[in-house]
Amino acid sequence: MQFVWGGVRAEANRELTFTYRSEEPFDGLTLCAADFYRVWADGEFISYGPERTAAGYARLRRLSLSGVRELVVKVTAYNVACYACDQQLPYFGAEVTRGGRTIAETSDFVCESVSDRRRDVPRYSFQRGFLEVYDLRRPARETLPVYSVEAPILLEGNGDKADYAEAGFRFLGETSFGGFDEVREVWWKDNPLYRTPEGAFDIQRDLIGETETGYLAADYELPSERSGFLRLVVETDAEVKIFAVFDEILPDGKWIFRRSANNDFICWTLPAGRHEVMSAEPYAFKYLKILSPGKAKIVPSLVTLENGSADCISVEGDARVKAVFEAAAATFRQNAVDIFTDCPGRERAGWLCDSYFSAQAERLFTGRNEIEKRFLENYILADVPEIEKGMLPDCFPAQHHDHAYIPNWAMWFVLELYDYFLRTSDREIVDRAKEKVYGVVDFFTPFLNEYGLLENLRGWIFLEWSVSNDAAYVSGVNFPSNMLYALMLETVDKLYGDPELSEQARRVRGQILRLSYDGKFFADNALRQGGALVRCADHVSETCQYYALFAGMETDTEFRRKMMEEFGPLRADAYPEVGRSNMFIGNYLRFFWLCGIGERERVIRESLDYFSDMAEKTGTLWENDSPSASCNHGFASVAAVLLLRCLTGYETVENGAPVFDKNFTFPKKYGVKVTFSYPDGERLAMDC
Repeated sequence: MQFVWGGVRAEANRELTFTYRSEEPFDGLTLCAADFYRVWADGEFISYGPERTAAGYARLRRLSLSGVRELVVKVTAYNVACYACDQQLPYFGAEVTRGGRTIAETSDFVCESVSDRRRDVPRYSFQRGFLEVYDLRRPARETLPVYSVEAPILLEGNGDKADYAEAGFRFLGETSFGGFDEVREVWWKDNPLYRTPEGAFDIQRDLIGETETGYLAADYELPSERSGFLRLVVETDAEVKIFAVFDEILPDGKWIFRRSANNDFICWTLPAGRHEVMSAEPYAFKYLKILSPGKAKIVPSLVTLENGSADCISVEGDARVKAVFEAAAATFRQNAVDIFTDCPGRERAGWLCDSYFSAQAERLFTGRNEIEKRFLENYILADVPEIEKGMLPDCFPAQHHDHAYIPNWAMWFVLELYDYFLRTSDREIVDRAKEKVYGVVDFFTPFLNEYGLLENLRGWIFLEWSVSNDAAYVSGVNFPSNMLYALMLETVDKLYGDPELSEQARRVRGQILRLSYDGKFFADNALRQGGALVRCADHVSETCQYYALFAGMETDTEFRRKMMEEFGPLRADAYPEVGRSNMFIGNYLRFFWLCGIGERERVIRESLDYFSDMAEKTGTLWENDSPSASCNHGFASVAAVLLLRCLTGYETVENGAPVFDKNFTFPKKYGVKVTFSYPDGERLAMDC
């Protein structure tokens, strides 16, 4: 396959169009492109890519066609550091086939630059590329000569799992626009890497100021939050400027612009006539506000970008069980299209730790772990010189220009690798990862103190979004990190037969018990006083206790009773000195611990009480237990696994059939019917 580009390759925010036409119909297209691409066949939008991987590599996208004569591929090159893709110079390569025979190659495509998308715009978010601002009044088309560029190493992919269905909005009404209820500033506005040049599109001037007078606001909503491409059909007798503003939730009914630190809008300036326009990138939202001077008829829709193969289970009956399960399923579908993502809007990034939980959901919803395999393979291929030797990137593919990393997330990589092996028996990936795993083990060794505990770790010590993540709690010897470290060492032994690491894990746990636990609670950390390591008695978080329980720390009966009965996501404030847990990930560690000790009814009760409000408000599950950030976070989809474990005894899927705990006894009946129907297995219905 040939690889080419046209124009200046290193330009930021550049879009090129590659077109192929044939008098005779053809039936196949194989392509690779970076950073992102969209494909139309005879005018119909059929694919978005790529299936992301490391820079220098590319996963082939093979598309089956029928009687097609024209292909249009639009490739967007950002050429900036972001979390949504690895930073690399752009390229395009393709082969067109008829009956299995190649009839056209990359050089047969015509390359054009179309100037309808404005390039001098701010970033959409800290983690993604640029805002979409279009001017279709006088788009200049320029045919560009192409030149050969270096070819990436080609890898097979999983194929296009997206559904590309069209979802309609419910019209809520139209009023004169009097401004947003609240306008927030993004926390990253002063970052020098995110500044726009003089004269660039300015949000305060060109959106907030522009719409202060003379604009109407047409409000729409979807039944629940969805992810995909915003499409507008516009009919106008005069030139019109349209702003499409969107968000996942309206807290207390208020429209808070930049609620989650994103520039959540798209702008189109259109001449008179009829237009069909569509965003270049996918976004995630439930609510849509279209601002226009009222001169146009505008019909919006959403072309969804969601995993179309994650429909192997249905739940009927009890309304709350059904709602929470479907919210978990919707969350998974939107965060598992090519890789596992943390969220489908703000970042679209492949984070470790999140993936540990998403992978369990993939097994449940699809019966396989195809996305997880490619996700783990990406980390095996990762070459990130910006971070310290041996450490893994915390999210990938991404560009870590700030040299930052989360050391805890590398530990979660090891835990997930072992779980992946248990799910799939795929020894090849485990063996390929061995060098990376031992690189992580070696990375931590210099941080071990005289007690064999990690002390003064570098990087961002991340435990969860709560007080347990405060700088005062994670400094010195952070005990949750050491608990996870012991579990990681033990897991490496299970993967590669290294019993010395299990013995080291035993010693680490012993020291944690001696230095952190006072008979009531585990303290989050210990600091040096006069050279001695002293327990920080006033640094006690609920999440630290869940790390202890999840990571296999030895605990007494009273401690376990107290944590089970007196704590939890909806706890009373009986222990104000113990900082509360949040959604990511403390309360999930609690649910896994409770499920593991057979407290099924408690998990069902607590999870329904905890998640039902989220399911009702957005139809998805959130990053936090308040709508302050992402309302659609991939890791949270594992709630469906927890529910079905507790309702049915579900453990995993093998050969197209669910596997259940042989010792499972049903809790009380919930009036729920669960149906499993995997592609290569038989349909199974259960009343619970």
